[in-house]
Amino acid sequence: MDEEGIDVGILSQDDWSLDRRGQAAQARHREKVREAIRNNLPNLISDQGFILSDGKRTVRIPVQSLDEPHFVYDQGKQSRVGQGEGRTGQSIGSAQDAQAGNAPGAGGAGQQPGERMIESEVSLDEVEEVLFAGLELPNLEDKRTFEQQAEASDFSDIRPKGMLGNLDRRHTLLEALRRSRKQGKEVSIQTDDLRYKTWEDSPRPDVAAVVIAMMDVSGSMGMTEKYMSRTFFYWLERFLKSKYEHVNFRYLVHHVVAYETGKEEFYTTRESGGTVCSSVFQAALDLIRKDYPPQAWNIYPVYVGDGDNLVSDNERARALLENLCEASSLVGYMEVNLMHRPASLISVLGGISPFHFRAAAVSERKQVLEALQTFFRPEAIS
Repeated sequence: MDEEGIDVGILSQDDWSLDRRGQAAQARHREKVREAIRNNLPNLISDQGFILSDGKRTVRIPVQSLDEPHFVYDQGKQSRVGQGEGRTGQSIGSAQDAQAGNAPGAGGAGQQPGERMIESEVSLDEVEEVLFAGLELPNLEDKRTFEQQAEASDFSDIRPKGMLGNLDRRHTLLEALRRSRKQGKEVSIQTDDLRYKTWEDSPRPDVAAVVIAMMDVSGSMGMTEKYMSRTFFYWLERFLKSKYEHVNFRYLVHHVVAYETGKEEFYTTRESGGTVCSSVFQAALDLIRKDYPPQAWNIYPVYVGDGDNLVSDNERARALLENLCEASSLVGYMEVNLMHRPASLISVLGGISPFHFRAAAVSERKQVLEALQTFFRPEAIS
């Protein structure tokens, strides 16, 4: 009781850490899964099952198992440091024995125990969480259009009625303490003490951005080149849609001539014929002049091809690409060159301002990750 003779509730604090071992182990396992995803990311993003799925598919990756601390029996009474009979300088094992079997299928039959691995299923969402961490649209400016308003939910008030999922524990406890002290009773939480967070939906201007996806579909693009191109654009699109409320996408393909397609046709079109890259750069400029004034839009043209181009078209292609850079926040160029052969187009692109132009060359599927990280690292290059 206090000086006024009123019973005051006493809150005690106990150590509940031992009761949270399951939660701690679960958190450690999730971190192990994230680490395994990071280590396998170049191969995961080129997994055909992900790209052809509706986002519900999972893949299995090896994850190091977690063992709770426990006592174990001596393993064969082998000589160990500080145990049993021995003399100075006596060998207690060899590095070769310890390393035996580290690589799957490598070496002969060893006698040392190996790491215990389990296969864990990971979803597309888990892969995206790791893949998209640290990626942003570069050179993004605060350009807004009247039509684009993102709805923002702000938890701005505390009220006595609401959904249980929005229960505010701190304000509920304070209300229970206040009432109990006023009534001179022990502290207890009653229904009238419950307090809930409430939110208001307010329109918030959203940054206006458009991605102009350009892809070479000419006869020089083989099945592997086209697959890697579509893999790149697939993850590019998922990244931008997951991080930004309103990003427009326009799709252009070309061989000798360029034309606009819908999303589905963009990912499935197969053509033959020669390659004139200037046609698609001109089509992108026409699209910008018609629908996307640079003063109102952040513009990101991204081109993917195998680097082949009609030699007589190279200078015109470079000039149009420079015009694209002047009108855009950033222009991306990815060259799929499986054989590391000299490419016609890349040879004339040197010297373009790196502030508005980033290029990446890939020769195998797992390098698609490096291209994404090159184009969407947040810092601008001056």
